Amino acid sequence: MKLNLGCGNKKINGYIGVDFVKTKSTDIIHNLNYFPYPFEESSIDEMLVDNVLEHLDDLILTIEEFHRILKPGGIIKINVPYAKSDGAFKDPTHKHFFTEKTFQYFTENYTYNYYSKARFKVNKIKLISWHNSNGQKIRNIIPLRSFLKFFLLNMYDELYFELECVK
Repeated sequence: MKLNLGCGNKKINGYIGVDFVKTKSTDIIHNLNYFPYPFEESSIDEMLVDNVLEHLDDLILTIEEFHRILKPGGIIKINVPYAKSDGAFKDPTHKHFFTEKTFQYFTENYTYNYYSKARFKVNKIKLISWHNSNGQKIRNIIPLRSFLKFFLLNMYDELYFELECVK
């Protein structure tokens, strides 16, 4: 089974849409801030979580719930605003901020992994740049952007993660 958590209006073939608002894409109405989610333990193969995590109340409990419902080896595909971007801070509904290292806290060998027993393998991390405005288009041709991101804000807009459930 595959879930599109916080689906909004995004209907994706092969995925069950879950949202607290009923839309044409919502198959199951559920508020992701309320636990447990309406799925059996180890019953989900894959989850899409597109620009949702930053809005939820408790990130650690949410990740632990993802871990509970995912099968061993199950995958979460996550998009979130990059903490070093305007997009992360301009939305007053954002409660959490993410960098390339955020999900290390849920890996086996990370020094500070004691906040949760949920374990994942980080399979992929990708920095994403938008091309919606002239300013973004100009920014995207700057050389050494991957280095400059340590010193300048707004070099990237979004992060993409693929996490694999370890049980």
